[in-house]
Amino acid sequence: MRISTSWAQQLGVNTLLDQQARLSNLQMQLSTQKKILTPSDNPSGAALVIDLNQGIQQTEQFQSNINSATQRLSLEDGLLQNSVNILDRVKELGLQGLNATYSPSDRATIATEMQGLKDELLGLANTRNANNEYLFSGFKSNTQPFTLNIAGGYDYGGDLNQRQIQVATNQQIADGNPGTDVFGIPSGLAPTDPLQVPGSIANVFEAIDKFATNLAANVLDPASLDDIASAMNKISTTQSSIGVRLNSLERLDGLHTDNILGLKSMLSQTEDVDVADAISKFTLQKNSLDAAQQAFVKVKDMSLFNYLR
Repeated sequence: MRISTSWAQQLGVNTLLDQQARLSNLQMQLSTQKKILTPSDNPSGAALVIDLNQGIQQTEQFQSNINSATQRLSLEDGLLQNSVNILDRVKELGLQGLNATYSPSDRATIATEMQGLKDELLGLANTRNANNEYLFSGFKSNTQPFTLNIAGGYDYGGDLNQRQIQVATNQQIADGNPGTDVFGIPSGLAPTDPLQVPGSIANVFEAIDKFATNLAANVLDPASLDDIASAMNKISTTQSSIGVRLNSLERLDGLHTDNILGLKSMLSQTEDVDVADAISKFTLQKNSLDAAQQAFVKVKDMSLFNYLR
């Protein structure tokens, strides 16, 4: 079989191109610090990289949701603590007003302070967060939850829903509470309405209004203290629920952090290049290419015609 000069030279060119492709691939690995440049380099490894990246992104989204829920619940917890402090003062004033030694003018002064405290409490109930959303309106976060109506009572503008935030693959946590669960359902009735009976008033604003109105009129009804105590219990119960959720969020955040570290470690082992090994292979491949180029230069000039006279 005859081997032509052109065929031999083509073999040499193909070898050089193959060597250059290998050198280029190693150079790309060193440049990107990744050993899997295309799925064909390692199909199973490339599929694992996709799964690991998706797992990391999903877990990071859970952490973002946890941060959002934690901020919202922490703000709510602080507002409720201030609400409890206000009600403590209302209760203290109420006890003073029910004291038989106080004069009608003293009770009128106490009633005025009570109304001021009620207004402060109402402001807390209508607080917005950093996103300009009302905290206690349920899903209707753009609607003010509690408003004073023309009759002198209160109306609730929100709904009874709780927004559930996905914080793990199979777990959701409510990031707030509807205002009626915290401050009670308003009747819409004025404090002077005969249907507003102390001891049975569910809404804290209406309860304080009734207490203050009675004291201003020098009417003493100890049952109003029961309304204040009931309102405080309702808020304290909500605070306990928030505390449980905040603790759960903190634990989940720690678990997610550990999970991300594990996933990133696996990802690094799968796709990150061993720099020392890659440099060694690059040097070896470069030397091999240089040798192939030198050999090709010598071989390409070899021809039978060089020896014919």
